[in-house]
Amino acid sequence: DVLDFDNQEVYEKVFQAGKWAGIFQFTNDGAQKFCVSAKPKNLIDISAITSIYRPAALSLNVDKNYVEAKDNPQDIKYIHKLAKEITESTFGFLIFQEQIATMAHKLGKDLSLEEGNQLRKVLTKKGTGKEDKVKTALYSKFIEGCLEKKITKQAAEEQWQMFEFFSGYGFNKSHAVSYSIISFQCAYLLTYFTPEWIAAFLDKSHEKDKEAAINIAKSFGFEI
Repeated sequence: DVLDFDNQEVYEKVFQAGKWAGIFQFTNDGAQKFCVSAKPKNLIDISAITSIYRPAALSLNVDKNYVEAKDNPQDIKYIHKLAKEITESTFGFLIFQEQIATMAHKLGKDLSLEEGNQLRKVLTKKGTGKEDKVKTALYSKFIEGCLEKKITKQAAEEQWQMFEFFSGYGFNKSHAVSYSIISFQCAYLLTYFTPEWIAAFLDKSHEKDKEAAINIAKSFGFEI
C-alpha cells in the first residue's frame, strides 16, 4: 500500500510526542529533543529538522531560530513574494541547496537556473580566481534583478549575505526528503505495528545498546 505521508497520527505519536524506538535519523538525544521542539507536521518539516541538526548549523543556533520562526510564522519577513514562495515551507530559512539556486534564479536578472546552481557551488569555495569571477558576475545579475523588482539595494545585499550564510550548511533537498521518507516509514510501523517493531528493534540492537533498548521497550508498556 502507498503510505499517506500526511498522516498526522504518526507525526503526533512519534515525532511530536518523542516516543522513539529505532527511528532512522532520530536515535540521537539532541536530534530527538530538537524534533519535539519543532513539532513536525509533514515530510518537509522532518527534512528541515534533520538538515539543520548538523554541526555547522547548530553552531550558528539555526535550530533555535528555526523553532522560534515556526512558532511565530506571522513575524517572518520576506523581501519579495517570490522569496516567500520559495522559503515559506521552511519558515523563511534557506535550508536546502535547491532553495539558494531557485531564489537566485527567480530574483536575479537573466540569471538562469543553471547559474543559480553554479552560485550554490561557488559560495562554498573561499579561493580567488575563476570562482571569484563567477561569483562577482552572478552577484551583479542578482542585485540588478532585485532592483528591477523594487527590492532595495540594502535588502538585496542582505539576501546575498544570507546566501553566503546558509551555503555553509545547505543540504540537498532530494537527499533529505528521501531520508525522511525512511524515518516516516519507521514511525508508521512503530505506530501501527508496535509489538512487531519493538521486537525487531530489540533483536537488531547492538549488544552494547541492549540495556537501553530494553528500557525503551518497557517505556512502551512491554514486559521483557
